[in-house]
Formats: sequence, C-alpha cells, structure tokens
Amino acid sequence: MVFSNSFLERPVLAPGPCCSPPAGTQGEVFCDIIAFRDDVTMFGSDVPAPASLPGPVAPSFHRRKTWRDQSVHPGNPTAMRMLRVLEGCCPCIGRPSRPTRPGGRSRGTGSIPAADPAIAAVATFLLERLQDNKGDRVQNYRQLESTLQGSDSRLPSGLLNRLIAEASGDIKAAQGVTVDVRTAASDVLVALAGSHFLFVMSEFQGHLKAMGRTPAEFVFVTLGKLASSYALRCIPFAGMMLFALQAILSRVGSGRVRRAVCGVLEQWSKAVKTYFWSWDKCPFPRVEEVQLCNHIYPLYSYVVQNWLGCKKKEDRQAVLKAVAAMMGVLLREEQHREYAWDQVLLHQGIFWEAKDSTTEEPGDSVVSRAFLSLVQLRMLKPSLSKEKSCILLAECCCTILSFPSKKMMKKRGKTASQTQKIQTLHLLCLEGLGRILAVLLEAEVTSTSFEDVVHVLQRWLTSAKAWERERALQVCAQLLADCEERFEVTGTRACKKFGFLVALLGPLTTESLATSRRWAGVCLGHLLQMQAKISKSALEAADIAFLQKGLDTTDDVPLMETSYEIAKTVCKYFPPAQATDFMSTITESLKCTRDEYAWAAEVWMITFLEKCGQQISQEVPEVLHVLYSRMQTAKKDTHRHLLLEAVYLLACFHHEPVVDSLLQKPLPMDRDTKELWRILGRSSLGVQVLKYLTQKLEAAVENSPGPRSSAHEPDHSQAALELLMLPCAISEVVCVLPAKERIQCLLPYLLPALLGGISKELGRVMLLAPLTYQRGLFFSASGREDKPRSPYCEALNLVLGRCMEKRWLQLLGKQGVWASLIKRRAHADAVCLLTSVLLHNQLVTRGVIWALSQWLNSPWENLQLTATAFFAELMKDPPEMEKSSLERVLVILVEKSQHGTSAVRQMAVRCLANAVTGAPEEVQKHKAAILEVLQRGLENTECPVVAAESMLALAEVVRKLKAEGLGSAFKDIARSTKQFFEAEPDVLRYAAFSLYTVLAISASRKRSFFVREVWETWFSLLLHLRDPNPDVSNVCRTTLYVCAPFLVLEQVQKTIITSIGLSAAQLQYKIGHCLVREAPALLERLHGMARSRRLENGQALHPAASAVLGDILERTRSLGSYWQQRRE
Repeated sequence: MVFSNSFLERPVLAPGPCCSPPAGTQGEVFCDIIAFRDDVTMFGSDVPAPASLPGPVAPSFHRRKTWRDQSVHPGNPTAMRMLRVLEGCCPCIGRPSRPTRPGGRSRGTGSIPAADPAIAAVATFLLERLQDNKGDRVQNYRQLESTLQGSDSRLPSGLLNRLIAEASGDIKAAQGVTVDVRTAASDVLVALAGSHFLFVMSEFQGHLKAMGRTPAEFVFVTLGKLASSYALRCIPFAGMMLFALQAILSRVGSGRVRRAVCGVLEQWSKAVKTYFWSWDKCPFPRVEEVQLCNHIYPLYSYVVQNWLGCKKKEDRQAVLKAVAAMMGVLLREEQHREYAWDQVLLHQGIFWEAKDSTTEEPGDSVVSRAFLSLVQLRMLKPSLSKEKSCILLAECCCTILSFPSKKMMKKRGKTASQTQKIQTLHLLCLEGLGRILAVLLEAEVTSTSFEDVVHVLQRWLTSAKAWERERALQVCAQLLADCEERFEVTGTRACKKFGFLVALLGPLTTESLATSRRWAGVCLGHLLQMQAKISKSALEAADIAFLQKGLDTTDDVPLMETSYEIAKTVCKYFPPAQATDFMSTITESLKCTRDEYAWAAEVWMITFLEKCGQQISQEVPEVLHVLYSRMQTAKKDTHRHLLLEAVYLLACFHHEPVVDSLLQKPLPMDRDTKELWRILGRSSLGVQVLKYLTQKLEAAVENSPGPRSSAHEPDHSQAALELLMLPCAISEVVCVLPAKERIQCLLPYLLPALLGGISKELGRVMLLAPLTYQRGLFFSASGREDKPRSPYCEALNLVLGRCMEKRWLQLLGKQGVWASLIKRRAHADAVCLLTSVLLHNQLVTRGVIWALSQWLNSPWENLQLTATAFFAELMKDPPEMEKSSLERVLVILVEKSQHGTSAVRQMAVRCLANAVTGAPEEVQKHKAAILEVLQRGLENTECPVVAAESMLALAEVVRKLKAEGLGSAFKDIARSTKQFFEAEPDVLRYAAFSLYTVLAISASRKRSFFVREVWETWFSLLLHLRDPNPDVSNVCRTTLYVCAPFLVLEQVQKTIITSIGLSAAQLQYKIGHCLVREAPALLERLHGMARSRRLENGQALHPAASAVLGDILERTRSLGSYWQQRRE
C-alpha cells in the first residue's frame, strides 16, 4: 500500500544539482503545513494539540483517539481543508492507530491525556524566566527539558507555541547566543516532540522552507536528534524533509554546517533503515522501499560527487558516516544498488590527490598497496557468492590491515608530505573497510555471515605486529557498533559469537598501544550492551565506564589488574551457552608467543571459571573436552599446570558432570586422563569425587546386565566401558587421596561396589567351590606374592592398602586371594579369606554388613554367591554389636540353602555351620529349621560338595548341641552319615568321617545305639585308614580312634587306643592279627566282604578299600593257619 496525494509519490530525480519542488505537490503541502499551525492556534487555548505520531521503536507506540474527533468540526472550513491536506501527507492522522503487536498491547490507548496542571505551571514559569532573561538560560532550559522529558500530557496551545518560538529563536539566532544555550534549547524541542511531535516538526519544516538562506547549524543538529529519538514518527515527513534538503545542500559552506547537515542525512537514513526493519510495528500504511530510496538517492549522489574529498578530518568523517548510512538504504533497492557501490570509492579527492603526488614513483609498493586497497574495496559487493566474498574480504583485510606503519614508511625514505597523504588514503580505506563490512552484513542479498567476517578478522587481532592488531580492533569496533545498532531496532541476536569475541578481545586490554586498549574496551562495551538486552538485564553504567578506566596506563602491573577487573565485569553478563566458544578460544591463546597476551589469557580464563563456573553446568562436557584436547598439545609445563587448575575450578562447581565426562575417556588411560583424576584426588574435592565414583559404581553394578554368556562376544557398549573405567578412576583417586580416615569412612560404599564388580565379571554359570579340608587364613599359602589382575581387584587392593597394615596385604597376595577372586571356582573361598582379613582389621562395619545383605535377594546369582560367602566367614566371629542384626540374615540363609544354584547352596550351608559358633543364640532359635535343611542336604547325592558341606555343618551343630540337644535327629544323622563312607568323591568320605567323629564324641548318652552303629561301620573305618586321599585317611584314623570305645572287642579297642606311632598299614595288620587270634569269625566275614566287594549292608566297597582289604587278608593268611592249628 502506498500513500495517496502525498509527497512520497514524487518522481525519481536524476543525479545532479538539487532541484526545487515541483509546483502543486510538495510546495503546496509544505506551505499548508506551516499555515495549519497558525490556524490551530487561532482556535483558542482550549483546543487540544494534535495527537502524537508514532514514536521511537522502544518500548512501544502510543495509540490515541485522534484530535480530529475532539476539536475539528465540519463547520470550520479552514480546519477541514488543513485536515484533508494532512491526511494526504500523513494517512496516520485522522484515523485510529493499529496495535503495535498482536494482541493490541501498547503503552497508551484512548484520547490524549489532559494537560497536567503541575507540568503546565512549571513550563509557564520557566518560559517566563527565559522570556525575561532571568537567571541562567542554560539552567532554565535544562529544567524545562527535565519537566517535559517522558511526559505524555498535552500543553495548552498558547503555551506550546510560545515554547517553540522561544527555543527556535535561540537555535537560529545569528549571534549573541552561546553554543551551550543553543544545545539546551535544541534538547528542549526534542523533549517537547515526545508529546507534540507534529508541531515541533512543522516548526523545523518552516526553517528549511526559508528561501534564499541556509538554516542555522542547530536547526540541522535538532533535526538529527529528532530522527535519532523518534525514528518511526519521522517517516511520514521523510519525503518532504529530504526534498527540502536538496535545495539547501548547494548553499552549505562552512565546515560546522556541513557536518550538521551530514548528521541529518545520517540520522534520517538510519531512521529509514529502522523503518525497513520495523515497518510492521507502525500504525500507518506501509511505505514502499523504492519510494524512500528515490528520496535519498539525489542527496547521496550530491554528497559523493561534491563532499567526499573534504580536506578536514572532521568533515571527512562526517561525510563518510552520512554516505555509509545513505548507502545502507540504497543497497535495499536494486535500482540504485550498483551505482551506490561504484560511487562510494570512485569519487574521492584524496584518492586522486594521492595518485597525483606519487606518479613519479609508479613502482612504489606502498602506494601500489594503497591503490590495491581501493580496487579491492570497490570489488567487494553483496552480490558476490559466499565463497568469493570471503576470499575477497580476506584479501582486502590483508592489504589494508597489513599496510606499513608510519614509522616504517619513514624508514623507506618517504617524505613527510608523501607519508601524510598515503596514511590519509589508508585511513580512508580502513574506515571504508569497517563500513563496507557492516553493509555486507546488513544487505539481504549477501551471503556473507557475521561468523565469516569474524573468522577473517581473527588472524589480524592475533597478529604479532602491534599496528595490525590496532587496525583490526578499529574495524572490529565499527562492525560491532553496527551490530548493536541493528540489534536496537530488530531485537534479534545480532552477535552469536559472544564467547569467541570476548576470549579474543579480553586479553587485548593489556596491549602496549593505548589506542589498541581503548578499541578493545569499545568492542567489549558493544558486546555487553547487546548481551544485556538479549538477557533482559540492566547493564550498569558504571560497568561500561569501567571498560575504559585504567586502560591508558603504561605500567604492566596496573594494566593486568585492570584487565582482571574488566574480566570480572564481563563475566557478570556472560551467557552460559557461549562457555565452550570462550574456552576453546582462550586456551588457544595460551600458545601465543607474546608473553603479555598469553599471561592475560590465563587471567581471563581463570577469572571466567571462578565467576561463571556455577552457571555453565550444561557446557561442562564440551568445556572439559576443550581442556583435555589442549593438554594433549600443550608443550609447556606451565600450560599443563594451568589447564589442570582449570579442570579443578570447573570441578569445584560441577564435580559430578566433570567425573561423568572423564569416565567417557577410552581405556587404557593415557597420561593426561590419569593426571586429571589425580589432580581431583589430591584436591579438597577428592573425597567428594571418590564418593560420587562409588555411587556410580554401585549403580552401574546394580544395573549392568551381567557378563555375556560367551567369552567370544565382548561387550563394547558405553555402559560396559564405564564399568571398566570406574575402578580405574577409583584407583587413581585413592592412590593420591591424602585423608586415610576418609577412605575408611567410605569403605561401606567402596567395598560392596568393588566386590560387586568382581562378582559380576565372573560369568553366568557359577561353579561349586572346591571343598577345602583346612580352612583359614593360611590355606594354599605360597611364597610368591600374587598381584591383582583385574581393575576391580587393583582398586580394592589400593583401597585396603590405605586402611590396613602392609603385612595383611602381603598375606592376601601370598595366599592367592586376588587371582582367586576372579576365578569362578575359587571366588567364594577367596571372599571368605578376604572377609577374614577385614574382620581382623575391624573393617567390617554395620554399613558393609547392610550393603552385602541386600545382595542376598539380588536377581543376580553372582552377587548372591558373593554375599553368602561373605556371611559364611562373618558368622564365625561376627562383631559383637552386629550379632542381633544377623538373625534376619540367618533366616535368609536358611532359605538360600535350598537355592537352585549349587554354589549358593554350598555357601549358605557353610554359613549355617559357622553360625553355630558365631551366633549360637540365633541358631538355637532356628534349630529345627537348620537341622531340617542340613539333613535334607545329605540327600542331595547329585551334588557331592553340597552334601559334604551339609555334613560339615552338621558336625558343628552336633558339636554345639550334643546328642541330647538333637533328640531323634541324632540317630537319623548317624544312619545317614555312614552311607558316605564308601562314596567315590573324596569330599564325601572326608565330611562323613568328620561328622561321624563328632557323633562319636557326643554319643555318651546314646551308647547302646552307637555301639550297634559302630559294629556295622568299623570295618569301613579300618579299611580307609589307607585311603588314597591323605586328608581322608587322617580324619578316618581320628574317627576310628573315637569310635574304639564303642567296639565290643576289647583287644581291638586296646590295639586302636595304643596305636600311637604306628602307620596306617601297621595298625591294620595289627588289628588283623588280633582278629585272627581273638575273633576268627569276624575274619571270615572280612573274607566274605572281599569276595563280594560289598559291606554286609550291601553297600559297595570303594575300590581302594577293596584293595586294602585284600592286602590285609593276604598278610594274615599264614598267621591264620598257625592259630587254627594251635586251636585244633
């Protein structure tokens, strides 16, 4: 939609001298606007002022009831004619404003607020003082500005006109008025425009319309302020105002007025750009871009052709700013884009002057590079592809930023005049580079991104040459200033490389050149301004001011201190999501060969971690990865120490994420990973880290699926790798942790976690433990110390080494505990031995007992076995304070004795046996259940080890309860036991003889019964005196000895009892001789057994027993004949 009947429909003017407004269009409108203000004044002081037009971009626009509805009546033809004119020029007048955003929210709605009597009274008082020249005029204007600033209330029309007239008079006074008074009067008009914009603007349109003379300097200054303060309100007046400026440009003479006019062109062009970005927020119909570009194009052409070659630096800078702002508008419209690019560098008087002054040296490299800079800048256009644009941009930066310094040119023999001209040309190129970079980013057609530009500048910001860094900082400051300006309007995240830029710019605050330090401070200021608005936090004025404080000093120490304070200020506004970019860049800066820069980078990195470490929890893995990567490439030990300190600081705030990240490192651990774990272990965080590792290990062991069924299917999942990394990490932390007592406090967590890891590594199928005939700390002891072969065993060894004397560890090693723990067949006995050592060192606490008791009902059979083995040893001699809590465990173990896995049943039975001595009261409470379980175990002939463990357990029960305490169970046990005397497995014979020994000792009250039992079994006892298993033969001799009193043959009793010193064979022969002499009938029974190879109860003889029987009979055959003859 376009404006109808308005000055915006003016045809495009060709480049050239400024033209007068066409008749019947803008000229008439202009005159009508001026006349309209006077007509409104004639309505009287009670007539309200016109409604405010759209205001600044932020925070919102006013939505008001229009003045047409309040004061203009159809009966007033003059007013109606003026209204129609204004409606043609400004369609927003005379119709309701649309909402500024969806939902219709705005700062004010309805009619214009009534005049505030207090404001009107104060304004009247101050105006009278101004009119009467009372007091300080500057002070009066400042008080008036303060009164009007931010006020939405209207003023009576008479007061309003007198205020405008008084201030305007001071602004355009030819002489007799100081600059301070003019500045103050200008500021009052700008403040007044907040609520009476139309009246103020019409006043200045009148100044511009004055024919034949150039308006005063402060007329232009105020117009620039109005566009800067009320950008979108100016758009309906842009065409008319810019058209009026065309007639003025050719009459501008002095440098001050020219700079003021350039300021107007710059600010109004920026207002147009603001409108391009925010037109959808305006209440009036959209103005097409081509219309606004058509108004700016003639002004741009005139300025480029006539003013771009200004001699004075101040004039040239003002012209360049105006040209850049107008160029930013023209680049939006295709019709003018190409011309804008061509004109900006082709019409520069400095270029031609420099060229003319150096024609005698056509081969001079310095001059050639200056010319090359201009050529490259002219080629750099938004229409280029991304790749080509980046390449040409890099070439431009290389040519311009690496330009020789003034000192170097003097060394090359340049005259002062030549040096000055070339330096001036280079300065123009430098400024042009910054402007063009900003325009490239702004133009919609360009594919060049902010990241591309920053990447190009990075090389020069880290250059080894001070003047190159200074120039790069200047360009960067220009670029960031433009980004901040765009951000002010669009509210978009204009700078996505905050962390990267802060890391790049922060250390530069210690530069040797004061100008470089100041530019670095300016850059950081722009970044903070944008970031504060992104985060919607208030940026303190003192923080911005501090960025410049102290940067002019030349003393190294204060500079570093100031840089540290600046770092703390920046950290207040640092976005956590940018932490990785910052750390990646700042750690790379540590490699810088310039010591002051590397030192400053260290200060900024440590300060960032100290001040922002708490907020960057989400970025910890990435930040730690950066530090780890830098450690692997760090060449200096000082850098490694600093990176380790950084990891420690990070862990101070987030030790759990740091630990989680380190656990992701591959195995085996490299030097850097070990060093990271150890730095955490040595620090005050060591105990926290160890506790967290233990918790992780507990959870991992509990949740792990267990080992695979096949050894040929290694598990490379992350969970499996973490299970291997955890004990390795615990080992590294424990070996350097200084507090031994703290490790002991964590033992209730560490011991179960590590044992659980060992247990789950064993495999799915649990094998029965071999029955050991001599149980205790010294079984299978060897002279060679065994070393841990598993990460879990190694970690457990280190943990126990911090909790007990070295001799106990040596004992565990010599008895092969570490190797046995990871063997399925020996694991249970190794756990028993380990538990015994822990008990001797009083390391079995309530926490350890509780933790392992939870495994008794674990779904994992491995954990159940480990727990039952632990309690099997614990029940021998439990801590006195924990006996009461073991009753629940005992009940569970009774149930476990019927477990489906034989290995678990075996350990459960052993536990019950040991509980008889260790917890007799608890056993007495559950005597019946225990006896039933153990007797049922004797029936399990398919699992000899379980049956053997049951008999050994019964031996302990019988020893404790005696025959009278067992009741009828005594006889049942005795009858069941003798069935295993000729069993094939050695463990069954061993256990049977052991149990029978105890039965014999306890049978004093059951003598008659046991005499009959011994009469049936003593032949087996006699034969197994030479059992092939030495342990069985030894226990059998004891059994025979204790059973001897129950034999009815007195001579045999005497022989057995007095057999000390005889070998098993000698004793057998002697008993055989006894039988030949005293009981030939029994000898005949032996011959019958030998022939049938069975006992008289039908049980088959053990092959070894049968052979022994044959030998005995053979040795007694001749002696038998002799005694038979004597008897005959």
